[in-house]
Amino acid sequence: MTLPELILTDDGSHTYLHPVHGASYRSTRGAATESRWVFLQGSKILERKGRWTVLELGFGTGLNFQLTAKAAEEAGAELDYVALEPEPMPSHRWLIDDEWRSLKWGEPLGRERIQLTVHRKRWQEWAPTTQRFEALYFDPFGPAVAPDCWSEDCFSWARQTLSLDGVLATYGASSAARRAMRAAGLSVGVLPGAPGKREMTVAALRPEAISFAKAWKRSGL
Repeated sequence: MTLPELILTDDGSHTYLHPVHGASYRSTRGAATESRWVFLQGSKILERKGRWTVLELGFGTGLNFQLTAKAAEEAGAELDYVALEPEPMPSHRWLIDDEWRSLKWGEPLGRERIQLTVHRKRWQEWAPTTQRFEALYFDPFGPAVAPDCWSEDCFSWARQTLSLDGVLATYGASSAARRAMRAAGLSVGVLPGAPGKREMTVAALRPEAISFAKAWKRSGL
């Protein structure tokens, strides 16, 4: 089996290049920079008080979790982090602290105030539970690689996982993806993208939850 290639990105952090799809897991302009910008800042999870609840679609290298866990520690917040990853890379290649590498699929692993659960499942195989999440890191590969993740059906699934004021954040910025979000009943907003990208997208059950973003208004769509 050909393993992903570890590459250095412009901000000094690392990501991987997928051996089949040829896509990088994070931006080569700065992996950690993109992760913080799109997911931690875009979802507004850093502004939450008390317990943070995060759902990630596409665990990938684990970088989003690593940065969120560090931020939670610095903020003194509890973190309940759940991720879905149908095709995980070996855990020894994850870009996370060693203490999390003993994780078993579908079983929560806790360290002090932080809990991580990774399900080796596609979104279609994971029915939303009664728990609702304050942040949804929508981070699958792009539509050319994972078209089902950018469909109305997937965003309808995502809608069921969000809390009333929860925020979906994604690097994706295509009109097709935004139309699918809107068709699924989500309010859609636009923010400046991470370095190298003009825009990113946020979505929520209510427009008030993403009042910090510019409302996406595309006439005739």
